[in-house]
Amino acid sequence: MKSAMFNPLDVMKQILKLTSKEIDKPSISKDKKIHAIRVMSKKLRSLLYLIKPSLQDKKFFESQNQFYKQLSKSLSIERETKVMHDTFQWLLKRNKLSQNSFENIQASLQQNQENKTDPDIDKNIEICRQAIDMALENLDTIKTIQYQIKDLEKGFQKTYEKAYDNLNLALMTRDIEDIHMFRKYAKYHMYQIQLLSNQIKYPKKRAEDLDKLTSLLGKSHDLALLADHLHDNANLTNSDTLISYAAEEQKKLTKKALKQASKLFKRNPKKLKLSDNDDD
Repeated sequence: MKSAMFNPLDVMKQILKLTSKEIDKPSISKDKKIHAIRVMSKKLRSLLYLIKPSLQDKKFFESQNQFYKQLSKSLSIERETKVMHDTFQWLLKRNKLSQNSFENIQASLQQNQENKTDPDIDKNIEICRQAIDMALENLDTIKTIQYQIKDLEKGFQKTYEKAYDNLNLALMTRDIEDIHMFRKYAKYHMYQIQLLSNQIKYPKKRAEDLDKLTSLLGKSHDLALLADHLHDNANLTNSDTLISYAAEEQKKLTKKALKQASKLFKRNPKKLKLSDNDDD
C-alpha cells in the first residue's frame, strides 16, 4: 500500500468543481445535468461515510451529509418521471411489444411527466449550481484534513458492513426496499474504492463489477416504479399485461444481481482490509 496522505477536502473540491463545469455546458441536456448533480451527491456522501469514524468534528459530517442528501432529493421527482417513461420504452423493446397496444399507458406517462416536472427546473438546476459554489466556499474555510490510509479503514469497513448486512436481509426477504437499501451502500462501497484508487491496491475490476451490479438493481428498481404507476392506473388498456412483463423482467434482473452480489460481498466485514488486493 502506498504511504501517501489522503486529503478528503481536496477530493470534495475536485468533485464539486468537475460537476459545476459539467452542468455549465450549454450542450448538456437538463436530464444529464440532473444526473450529474445526483451522482456528485452520492460520491460526496460516500466520501463522508469513509471519513466519518476519523472525524473529530462530527457536526461536519451531519451538516455535509444532509446538505448533499437534500440537494439530490430536490431533483428526484424529475428523475423518477423520466425514468418511468424510459423504462416503459425499454420494456417494450426488450419484449418486442407493439407500441400501438400501449398508447394509453404512454400518454399517461407523458402526462405524468408534464404534471410533475417543475416548470422552474432550469432555475432549480441553477440553484444547485449556486449551492455547489457555496459548498466550495465553505470548504475553503475549513482547516485541512489529512489522513493516512489506515485511518480510513474503519469507515471503509463500516460502509461494506452496511452493504453486507442489507444484502443478507434482502436475500431473506426479497423486498424491493431492502434490495434498494443494499444497492445504496454497495454504490457507496464502489465510490470509495474509486476515490481511493490512487492509494489502495483494490483491482479496478471490483469497481467495474460493482457498477454492473448496481446498474442491474437500478433497472430493477425502475421497473418497480413503473409497476407502481401502472397499479395506480389499472384502468389503462393492457396495464395488467405490462405489469406482468415488468414483474418478470424485474424478477430476472434481481435474481442475476443478487447472485453477483453474493460473490462480491461474501467476505466477513471484520476481515476486510484496505490493503486487500484480491477480487473475491
